Formats: sequence, C-alpha cells, structure tokens
Amino acid sequence: MNMQMELSYVFAVVITGLVVVFLGLVLLIAFISLIGAFFKKMNQKNKPAAKTSAPPAAAVKLQPAAPVQPAVSSEDDEVIAVISAAVAMMSAADGKTYRVRSVRAASGVSAGNAWAAAARAEAVKPF
Repeated sequence: MNMQMELSYVFAVVITGLVVVFLGLVLLIAFISLIGAFFKKMNQKNKPAAKTSAPPAAAVKLQPAAPVQPAVSSEDDEVIAVISAAVAMMSAADGKTYRVRSVRAASGVSAGNAWAAAARAEAVKPF
C-alpha cells in the first residue's frame, strides 16, 4: 500500500486540527470565566453588607498578653510577637478586637524541626 498524499491535503488536516484545538481551548476558557463570574456574584449576594473600609492595623487596640512565664530565649519572644501580629491582622480583617491571653506549647507535638515532622508524616501516610 503505497499512498501518496498531496501537500494540500496534509496542510488542510494540520490547519483543521489546530483550529479545533484552539477553538476548544477558547470555549474552555469562556466556560471557566462564566463559572467564576457566577460564583463571584453568588458570593457577593450571600455576603452581608460589610463595612466600606476596614480599620487600619494601627487603630486596632490589643490588650497586652498576660505574662506566661519568663522567656528563656529571644526565640520565644519572637514567636510571641509573630503570634500577636497574626492576631492583630485577624482583628483588622474581621473588625473585632481579639487579644492574646497566653501562649503555650501544644501538647503531643515533638520538639524539633517542623520539616522533619512533615516528612515523617508523609512517609507513614497510608495510601
């Protein structure tokens, strides 16, 4: 079976294939955009009337944390500062006032590298 294809036939097949693929991609993009607009509209409809502007982070007043225990190292102070900053940002975003009352280590968590703990958890995770 020796079939000779004409060059025009080959170009027609290639061009048709490209047009079909790109038309499919354009339709897929349009479909995903419509779904995104639909859910955005539904989210805005279900969201209660929010304040027009959130208070700046500096305006949020946090009460000082109760003294937990004397800090052993400066790392503990840095961790408490980061936790307090995260709580302040949550307060600014929600429009409510939160405060840090105490900071203590979680029980049942082994001390050490968090990356090593994640690797251990990944290694023993069931299929």
